[in-house]
Amino acid sequence: MTGWALAQPRYLAVLCYHQIHKKADTEMVTTPERFRQQLDFLQQQGYQTVNLDQAQAFLEGKLSPQKFPKPLLITFDDGYDGVYGYAFPQLKKHKMRAVVFLVVSQVDRLKPTAHLTKDQLKEMSSSGVFEFGSHTYNMHVPIPERRAAGQLSAFAIRRDLTRSREVLQDWLGKPVRSLAWPYGHYDEGCLELAKQSGFRLVFTTDYGYNLPGSGPWRIRRIRLSSDFDTVEVLRAKLETGG
Repeated sequence: MTGWALAQPRYLAVLCYHQIHKKADTEMVTTPERFRQQLDFLQQQGYQTVNLDQAQAFLEGKLSPQKFPKPLLITFDDGYDGVYGYAFPQLKKHKMRAVVFLVVSQVDRLKPTAHLTKDQLKEMSSSGVFEFGSHTYNMHVPIPERRAAGQLSAFAIRRDLTRSREVLQDWLGKPVRSLAWPYGHYDEGCLELAKQSGFRLVFTTDYGYNLPGSGPWRIRRIRLSSDFDTVEVLRAKLETGG
């Protein structure tokens, strides 16, 4: 039956965006109109956005698939300002939630690309629409490769990850427990450092969806980082896991 996976998924789909902007000049940018079309489609298909606590419960096998038959987590990496200007209004309109993974040292920076400000983070957090996680403090590099090359120590990685979490918690007044690896690169050593740094959910860019009980340490995502991702492309990615 065509569209069977869309009819009754028993998995958690996690979408990965970067920038939402009218000027789709790179493959990392989705236009506001395309984003709206995608949200319309997801809503029509009966997907329910969950928060991080619910996602963790699902991944640990503690949330009944019958309660959330089509759970969805929407994520944004890097923390660009278009998430506030364009994604935020559409998510509110559709009564959906999302998570932003911030390169914490880039908050308040306007050049070369404008990022979210602390005031915007606080407004977004207090709205109930957004939660925030770490994309490192100032280590937006392929961490495992740098570590293997002797350019990053375990101490430096752990210090950066811990700092990112603590700074965000101080700004928002809320616990921060989620991390998305830069470029999706990670290894077993990185996972252990994330645990030591206080994280409890770790997101990758490994393609696919997540089964109940699959665990919170290697969360797969479906990338939607281009305006070429039409509704039909989104449908296909949801059916195949990326």
